[in-house]
Amino acid sequence: MLSDLAPPQIRAITGLELAAGVFAKCSDQLASQLQVSLTSGRRDGGPRGLRIGINGDVYGGMRAPVEVGTRRVDIAYVNPSALVAMAYRGKGYYRQKLPLRVLGGFPSWDRVALVVSKDLRVKSLRDIAERRIPLHVSTRLSGVNNGTYYTISTILSFYGLSFEKIKRWGGKVQECSRPFAPDRLKSIAKHSIDAVFDEGVSTPGGWLDQALGGGYEIVPIEPEILRKLEQIGYSRALLPKSRYAPLEAD
Repeated sequence: MLSDLAPPQIRAITGLELAAGVFAKCSDQLASQLQVSLTSGRRDGGPRGLRIGINGDVYGGMRAPVEVGTRRVDIAYVNPSALVAMAYRGKGYYRQKLPLRVLGGFPSWDRVALVVSKDLRVKSLRDIAERRIPLHVSTRLSGVNNGTYYTISTILSFYGLSFEKIKRWGGKVQECSRPFAPDRLKSIAKHSIDAVFDEGVSTPGGWLDQALGGGYEIVPIEPEILRKLEQIGYSRALLPKSRYAPLEAD
């Protein structure tokens, strides 16, 4: 409650709220880093800066832990949290352990779903690798610094797969900047793609709900692959039947 605070604290909070409102409106177009200047209000007290990484592949993706670990920024918003565990352990993308500390966690229901057309009769990603299926697959924007793309590429690699191999077999890769990109939703509705590999599955009526209701099914990740992912820093999670009615089981 602001009423419990002293006037200087109230002014500080009000100023930060105003700045946050302005920043939020322009952050998608302009900003990847927020810098806060802390001053005492005295002429002899110089400003102390606090650099906070917000958006983009550098400040919001795979590079974010590196930026903090090397002190190019002081705080970064990292999603998914598995990237922090990976960086702290020096696993996967990160070649050395980084000196990181967690200030807090954002309650994000992150899941990666691997969805294929039922027409393919695929029960495992191994089937795709063994049959060299020329998939038309929709996924996130490419680039190793994109956390989602890196995660999906890592999963595929444990099956001997990659997007480049799929292309060599005659397949196509539709890259989307967001899980709910209009081109993806149109492709699902027309059934013009064979698979979707992405996250952003929690929104009711989102891409996963549309896919499961339109002739697609989830391909599970085998326990031995899950263990490899856990060794890097990822955590296993379920897609519950209670949330996704078309599923035969969790």
